[in-house]
Amino acid sequence: MQLVIPRETQPGENRVSATPETVKKLVRLGAEVVVESGAGVGAGFSDADFEAAGASIGSDRSALLANADMLLRLRKPELAEISQLKSGCIHVSYLDPFNKGWQGRKKK
Repeated sequence: MQLVIPRETQPGENRVSATPETVKKLVRLGAEVVVESGAGVGAGFSDADFEAAGASIGSDRSALLANADMLLRLRKPELAEISQLKSGCIHVSYLDPFNKGWQGRKKK
């Protein structure tokens, strides 16, 4: 199973959905973890920190989204990114029910 940790794109968002310590545990459980390059910088984690924990680093965001079996992130996906996810991909993130983003749009 490929778990992907993408870089958060929301301006001012410095968090990352998993720390190197968490990645180490996931890898020990048998997961293939791929972290988008620069995902942890705002939280004080380098790509090398994630590699030392057993993750690989990816720089092609579109390929990461297309190949992920599970995506771990903090914010909801951008509408344009949803169509890039492969069928059956599990997306794990916080929901923001009070934000009038894509999920708050009325159906016509």
